[in-house]
Amino acid sequence: MYLGPAFLFAAFASLFYVPGFLDQPLGMLTPRQLVSQLLFSVFALIALAALARSIELDPVWPWRPGF
Repeated sequence: MYLGPAFLFAAFASLFYVPGFLDQPLGMLTPRQLVSQLLFSVFALIALAALARSIELDPVWPWRPGF
């Protein structure tokens, strides 16, 4: 149930990735790159949270009792 949104938000995050982001000083980013990287960070955090929730609650993982 939570695994689908994890993949969905990971796909959204990949749309906003800025290559070489960590190599550039924050002040040298253009506004477009900054917004893209902020969106990437938000979607990546949501994807990680959904994956963690899936591991905790979904019965598709082999260590869950419902498996």
